[in-house]
Amino acid sequence: MEDLLEKSEGLNSEFCRIFEYGPVDKSKRTSSSWIMCMVAVEHASSLRQLVMCGNYTSAICIIRSQFEAITRAAWLFYAASDQKVKNTFSTLSELSQNADQKPNNAEMIKALDGKAPDEAVLMFKEFRDVQWKALNSYVHAGIHALQRHGSGYPVQLIEQIIKSSNGLLSMTAMMAAILTGNPLIIKDIIRIQYRHKDCLPDLLPKE
Repeated sequence: MEDLLEKSEGLNSEFCRIFEYGPVDKSKRTSSSWIMCMVAVEHASSLRQLVMCGNYTSAICIIRSQFEAITRAAWLFYAASDQKVKNTFSTLSELSQNADQKPNNAEMIKALDGKAPDEAVLMFKEFRDVQWKALNSYVHAGIHALQRHGSGYPVQLIEQIIKSSNGLLSMTAMMAAILTGNPLIIKDIIRIQYRHKDCLPDLLPKE
């Protein structure tokens, strides 16, 4: 597991260089998506730190937050209405209690259909179909958290969680690359993924 964490840090370091370029423009739509990408990267970093501390239940909980952050980043850029985007920059005092009601995760993914790249939408759908129920159980102190925390976590499960988080990190890096408006950075994401394929899920696109 230490080797996997070390490789994951290398992957993260390469992806984080993208954020040195900044978004292609300062529009609210682009900026809000960019900020949510940074939130997703922070969650990925926190997950690795929690694993290193042996706080596996908390690490699994945070991967749901990571997934929701990258989902919202994509939704804000591709599918959110202008008013929803505008609301993200309003202060709490400027918003009424229900003014910023955003769609839930499933609704955001549905809204992305036909607007975001098909491959990205498919990955969002597949992740949710496979992981969502179990992640909810961990987040809400359900049976998964009770049994796993009580009996211990298999190494294979934790390694799978780390790789899943790295997969979401890759999606985040691709979203950030798109937001830079630089096609060369977008192409570089694929090269980075293949250099670090040992710490990623087996879901890489064909070269």
